[in-house]
Amino acid sequence: MTDVATRPEGMSDESGAGAQATAVIGAPGTANPDVQWAQVDPPRKRHLGAWLGIGIPAGLVGAGAIVASLVLIAPGVTAAGAPVGFTTSGAAAETIANHLADTEFAIGDATLTGDQLGLSIDAQALADDAFEAYPAWNLGSWGMGEVSGTVTIDAEKAAETLRGALPDLYTDSVDAQVVFDDDARRFTVEGSEPGRGIDIDALATGITEALAAGPSEDGPIAIEPQQTEVEAAATTAEAKAYAKDLNAQADTAGFYLQDERAHGVPLAEVQKWMDIQADPESGDFVVTPDMGAIEEAIKDLPEKVNQDVVEEQVVTNSAGDPLRVIQEGQDGFGISSTDGVATSIADSLKSGDMQFELQGEVVKFPTQNIFRRVEVDKSAGMTYMYEGPASGQEKLVASYAIALGKPGHDTRTGHFTVYGQLTKQNMGSCTPDGKYKPSKTYDYCTANVPWVSYFNGDQGFHGTYWHNNFGAGAYMSHGCVNMTQSAAEHMYRFAQVGTEVWVHD
Repeated sequence: MTDVATRPEGMSDESGAGAQATAVIGAPGTANPDVQWAQVDPPRKRHLGAWLGIGIPAGLVGAGAIVASLVLIAPGVTAAGAPVGFTTSGAAAETIANHLADTEFAIGDATLTGDQLGLSIDAQALADDAFEAYPAWNLGSWGMGEVSGTVTIDAEKAAETLRGALPDLYTDSVDAQVVFDDDARRFTVEGSEPGRGIDIDALATGITEALAAGPSEDGPIAIEPQQTEVEAAATTAEAKAYAKDLNAQADTAGFYLQDERAHGVPLAEVQKWMDIQADPESGDFVVTPDMGAIEEAIKDLPEKVNQDVVEEQVVTNSAGDPLRVIQEGQDGFGISSTDGVATSIADSLKSGDMQFELQGEVVKFPTQNIFRRVEVDKSAGMTYMYEGPASGQEKLVASYAIALGKPGHDTRTGHFTVYGQLTKQNMGSCTPDGKYKPSKTYDYCTANVPWVSYFNGDQGFHGTYWHNNFGAGAYMSHGCVNMTQSAAEHMYRFAQVGTEVWVHD
């Protein structure tokens, strides 16, 4: 056994040990103890300067301390509740951000961190503000100082977190819906209903104010939640706008070939091909096409769309001016296949478009101009109807025997144009029910005169049911051109307003 002892001061041995060492000495009472000298630790150097209260060794005071003080924030400064003393602006920014993320907030019955609430702040700007206001080189700013900034909040993340943590403070809103009204045959709206939830903006304001008040040492920072009305994602106004866009297509919905509507489809039919629902996240209205219904609707599409060309016919005067369209023109349409049409319809419905483009042929209808004129030959007691592609090219298409005005009520000669037509009229001095009413102007009443075409004042062509005397020398009227009822109807349909009439002896 050996003991360690300290060599007496001033002794040395071959080991070269220093002036002070320890020796290993046997326990008391043992014979011939084996004594070894042990080297003692070298004496510690004494620091001549004391540590400053802030932790900077006095030995560092000087050039290094001056340089450091030029880039550090003063000790004791906090930013948004985070201690940032003796840090650079960059390190302070990181400290502020981390502190905000880790800080706990007592909201109602829940304790949540800044990270869970989606809190953020412009940490770098706040750190720069702290350094500018409280630099370390300014000894007067040490141990004091607080800078604050506005906390922003991720509304979506906060709402999701708070709804999960405090479900009793939330009630769901009801999205507006776009539905089809079978009676009105139009799209209409079922209105939205607001819900209730925590006011996220007020929460962010409360957190900002609490952090500005200084760091909390008693646990989570208490924030009183405020409830507010939460608007539905799909509002009534948005639903009305969407329904209005759909209803505006009532007269244009259908199948098109080269921008020509080949076959119209009513809204009541189109609405069967789709389902409209509001997206609970975005509030947009989303159409889900019913491919089965679409396929069923287009299985006989060629029969519905294909049609022959129909020529348009327009009556003109001698100058070529159109008087009336007597036959509407119709373009010819032709499709041979419905391949891919269902998918195309589905894509159009998704975009809210009810004009469905088809691939096929369109043949434009031609227009035929028809010049017509009427001639009354008083000597022959006849009227003639002429028709042709233009003035000078007309041909006789019909002639009828007529009766003219009695002496004193002569049918006047000249060139005129038809200016008014009636299918039936009481002539003379008549009551509304066709009875004679004494008058100084007329001494007669003829009720329900058919197929009247006026061309010169109160003179015109009309049908006659009260006599059958027509031809040369037949003078039966008060100036009008009497015709059989069937002939007068033909004249009524032949002579459009503006048709030229020549009356001669």
